[in-house]
Amino acid sequence: MRLILFFLFMCSGVVAASYDGITEPIVSSTIGLTVPGRIDSIWVSEGQMVRKGDIILNLNKEDEEIQVAMTKLIYENKADLLSAKIKKEIYEKDYFATKKLFETSTSVSEEQVWEKELQYKSALSDYEKILMTEEKEKLEYEMALVQLEKRILRAPYDGEIVRIYKNKSENVQALEDLVDIADVRFCRMTVYIGVAQAAKLKKDQVVQLKLNGAKQKRNRKGTIEFISPVVDRSSMLRTVKILFNNEDKSIEPGVTGEIIFK
Repeated sequence: MRLILFFLFMCSGVVAASYDGITEPIVSSTIGLTVPGRIDSIWVSEGQMVRKGDIILNLNKEDEEIQVAMTKLIYENKADLLSAKIKKEIYEKDYFATKKLFETSTSVSEEQVWEKELQYKSALSDYEKILMTEEKEKLEYEMALVQLEKRILRAPYDGEIVRIYKNKSENVQALEDLVDIADVRFCRMTVYIGVAQAAKLKKDQVVQLKLNGAKQKRNRKGTIEFISPVVDRSSMLRTVKILFNNEDKSIEPGVTGEIIFK
């Protein structure tokens, strides 16, 4: 990276420095799925804007949908739990009523109290077992939902679909690259600057950018977000990263440009 010095005699006579750099989206990813399968549907096209959570594509998922429906039906069936709860409450009231009667009169024997207590504890045990079964059924339902979700590729953030690698009905492997997505509304330019010049820069400082285009350079103002605290030993340069607004999408991330500062 070479340093270009030029004098602005027409303006202030102050020496300005220019360093070349390259732009990139502030966020870009290549995403895929953690499970293999066959692509059933692709819901977006290249160049389309998506919101975080939007479905991009999904694999065949009939088996997983059946499993979700089945586990949901079992989990939402509370008949056994309701029956066990009513039984427990009846035996509980009967036991404490019999126990109180035994303590205040001679009309109830100790054996009858023991029998009522045994009935109550048995009903309580059955109720607790069903509660555990209910919790297990809830976990099985949630696990089925997780397995279904694994077959759906969603946008990890707001962005634009850059590339779709596969077509509908094609088979894919786990962790295979399926889609490139990028948020180009804000971009970053990375430059490598000499130690002496980098020392003049500060985080959050506003600088002028000149970005290359097909016909002419385009001007942008950027804000320094990062200045490397260390110097690269081989080049003796420091890494500087500048953020700039690109909500109008007039700058194509990947183009080269210059950072200019005094």
